[in-house]
Amino acid sequence: MTSRERTLQQRDPLAAMVGRPISYLAAIGLPGYAGVSTWLNRDSIVHPALAAAAVLLVVVASVALIRLSSPLRAPFTSRALVLLVVLVLLASGISAVSMGANDSLLRDDWGGPVVGLLILALAPYRPAKELAVAGALSAIFVGVVVLVQAENFVAAYPPIMFVVTATVPVVALSSAAATFAHVLVRGLDRWDVQARLAFTELADERGRFIARSVQQDSVTILNQQVVPFLSELRDRGEVTVHSRRRAREIADAVRDSMVAAADRSWLDDLLDEVVAAAADPEAPRVALADPAALARTMTTAERTALRALIVAAHGHPSFDPARSGISIGAGPARCEVVVRVGIPAGDHAERSRLAPFIAVARVIFADLHVEHDSSALTLRFSYEQR
Repeated sequence: MTSRERTLQQRDPLAAMVGRPISYLAAIGLPGYAGVSTWLNRDSIVHPALAAAAVLLVVVASVALIRLSSPLRAPFTSRALVLLVVLVLLASGISAVSMGANDSLLRDDWGGPVVGLLILALAPYRPAKELAVAGALSAIFVGVVVLVQAENFVAAYPPIMFVVTATVPVVALSSAAATFAHVLVRGLDRWDVQARLAFTELADERGRFIARSVQQDSVTILNQQVVPFLSELRDRGEVTVHSRRRAREIADAVRDSMVAAADRSWLDDLLDEVVAAAADPEAPRVALADPAALARTMTTAERTALRALIVAAHGHPSFDPARSGISIGAGPARCEVVVRVGIPAGDHAERSRLAPFIAVARVIFADLHVEHDSSALTLRFSYEQR
């Protein structure tokens, strides 16, 4: 399992989701542009079947763009990038062949703009380097296609002029995509550094707060149990069998309390907080099985993704803590997590409200798998042992 890539989708999943309408616009605009251009140049088409096939390939690429960029299928992979770019390049080549020797004007070819716009639409999903490489290779392909057609053009210009004109849209749009991706990710890197510094300061303050809280809890235990016992023992003036038994019971209770406090993780505190903040404070707490306290080994990003999912689940009216649970265990090489969210299968609206949080978790935990049954959603994923 590799680390997160330098993409907007993996560094800031919610920002990528906010920009998802761009993917829909591209999926509508690309086949629309290719179809209209083909129709306007229908008199120049020698092979109608090939022209129709070219437009169909653009439609297929557009549908694939919507499906592959879905947050529920995240992350968008380099294979998906290659698939989409190859589809539109193949479509542009077939479109050029469909006009044969009748392709007398460069402006009749829609391949370059379509390829460039597709790469631009992929900016939130892939690293800047991959977008730049895809643009460069696509420009070479478009240039070769135009170079082969150059002898059919009516304008008396050197072939290199046609190549430059045809590749400008690809180079410009892919460069814009790469720049956009690079600037955004670099900005997120700077924000991450500042956030880590702030988190370190807050962690120090939180550590002092926890120390004071533990001290106060210890003092409370002493005041409630130990001090009265010692006072009673002093007043009696002798140590009896009952006194010894009572001393052992108090010692065991104090030790158990301190061990329990030491074994608590941030996940225990979170589950207590969401119950306290719920409309029904009498509701049961979600069951947590983490005997080795592996939740402590999660990174900040992993904790944030799991925390957001838990809080969102508790916010649903149909959420049932009794049918929910979290278990964390050590696998052969990774920590394995199972999260069961008690939301009935019929509550599609409720389930859909969890989609953004599941999408974020899918980016953070690349092996996330979601299962559905009649009473709950079950999420299975893993993270590195540390």
